[in-house]
Amino acid sequence: MPAAALDDATTYLLASGELTLTRLARADDLDQINALHARCTLATRFSRYQAARRDLRPAEWRQLTDPARGTTWITALAGDPEQAVAVTHLMRTDRDGVRELGLLIEDSRQRQRLGTQLTGHAIAVMTGADNRAMLTIARNRGAVLPLPTSSTVDLDIPVAG
Repeated sequence: MPAAALDDATTYLLASGELTLTRLARADDLDQINALHARCTLATRFSRYQAARRDLRPAEWRQLTDPARGTTWITALAGDPEQAVAVTHLMRTDRDGVRELGLLIEDSRQRQRLGTQLTGHAIAVMTGADNRAMLTIARNRGAVLPLPTSSTVDLDIPVAG
C-alpha cells in the first residue's frame, strides 16, 4: 500500500488485538482482492455473493471501484498492508437514498468485530436468509428483521443524521 494510501486509512482494532487499516480501493487492487477470495472458504464466498464465486473479473472490479457506482474499501492488517483481509462495497441502487452493502471478510478475521465496524455507514443490506453473521450485524445496527420469504433478505438499517 503506497504511503499516501496509508495516510488516508482508517484504523480498526479487532477483538484479537490486531490493528487493521481500511482505505478506498483502487483498480490496481484486484490481485489483492482475488488473493483474499482464494483464502476464503466456499461458504464465506457464498454468504457474500449468494453464489460460488472464486474471484472477480477485471470488468467487475472496475465497476466496484467506479465512484459513480458507489464506494469500495479494502482492509488489511496494519503489519501487512499489501494483504487484504476484507473488502467492503457500498453501492448505489435504483432506489433513491438506498445503498447495497457487501462485505467479504477472510475466515480467520471473522467474529472479531470487523464486520460491525465496516458496516458503520450502511443504509441497506441484502443477504442470505441463513447468513447469521450478517443478520447479527444488521440487528446490532438497528435493523428490524422481516420474516424471510425466500433465500434472500432485504434489510433497512437506520443511519443517524
